[in-house]
Amino acid sequence: MELTLIDKKQETLSTVSFFFKSPSPILWTPGQFLIYTLNHKNPDVRGKMRFFTISSAPFEDHIAITTKIDEKAPSSFKNALNKMKPGEKILAKGPDGNFILEDLFAEYVFIAGGIGITPFKSIILALANDKSPVKITLLYANKNKDVLFKNEFDEIAKSNPNFKINYFISQEHVNESSIKKLIPDIKKPLYYISGPNNMVEDLLDLLKGLGVEEKKIKLDYFHGYETI
Repeated sequence: MELTLIDKKQETLSTVSFFFKSPSPILWTPGQFLIYTLNHKNPDVRGKMRFFTISSAPFEDHIAITTKIDEKAPSSFKNALNKMKPGEKILAKGPDGNFILEDLFAEYVFIAGGIGITPFKSIILALANDKSPVKITLLYANKNKDVLFKNEFDEIAKSNPNFKINYFISQEHVNESSIKKLIPDIKKPLYYISGPNNMVEDLLDLLKGLGVEEKKIKLDYFHGYETI
C-alpha cells in the first residue's frame, strides 16, 4: 500500500515524527509495526527497507513513524525520509508483530529505553482514549532530559490513577534496586521491554533472576541503537 506524508514534527533534538495518510483504513493493534520501502538514490548497505513501530494510536486516524535521525551521519533511508515533503509517498506492508496487550485484566510493567518508547506510546494513548482500567507502571530510561512524549505521558498520568510513570535520566538506570522499589510484587505483573538490544537482554536476564517467569515477559528489540 502507498502512504502519503501529511506532516512531520521535530519531537526532540534528535527525534522526528512523520505522519502519513492511507487511501483506505489500516487496521492495527497498538504495539504493531509496518514494513516500509522508500526508493531513493544511492542506498547504503542497509538498503531501501525498514521496520518501524506505529507510534500513533488507531483512533488518531493516521500512521506515525517516530525515529531518531543522526544529524552527522544519517542512513540513506532516514536521510531520504527526512527530506520527504507533504504529498510524497512511501510504500508500506503489514501490520505485523505480537508486542501487543493480550489480557486487559492483567497488571503490566512497561520498561522502555530511548526510542523504544514508541510502541508504548501507541498502547498507552489507545488505553487512555478507551478509558481502560488496565494498570500500567512505565519505567522509562533516557540519556538526557530531552524525553520523547513526556508531555503526553504526564498529562495521561495526571488524570489516570492506573497509569504510573517513572523516568530514569542520564546515569539513573532501571536495575534490580529500582525494580524492587517500584514493583512491590515482582512476580505478579506482565513485563514488556522495548529498547536497544543489550538493554533488552540485560533486563530479561535480570527479571528471570528475580523469579519472573519468562512466559510473562515480552521483548521488542530496536536494532542499531546504543544501550541507554
